[in-house]
Amino acid sequence: MKVITARIPEKYFKDLKRIEEEEHTERAEVIRKLLAKAIKDWKRQKAIELLKKHQITLRKAAKFADVTYVEVMYMLSEEGIDIGYSLLDLEKDMKRI
Repeated sequence: MKVITARIPEKYFKDLKRIEEEEHTERAEVIRKLLAKAIKDWKRQKAIELLKKHQITLRKAAKFADVTYVEVMYMLSEEGIDIGYSLLDLEKDMKRI
């Protein structure tokens, strides 16, 4: 593991303290969990952004976001982005197999 040192606003520090107390865990663990979630969310949003710009394929977006191909399609449908092949289409195809 690597060590990161960062200055944060007092408000965030108070929020971290509250989460520590609520979760009954150490600050480092809280920070790791929050950072992991933020990175996961960022990757998903970035993959969607790149797909919208037609800069990557669905499969590359899935790899970039660390999700499955089907999950990318679901993410896109949640965002209201038409990719020409809906999740419903995929479900129908899967039933045929």
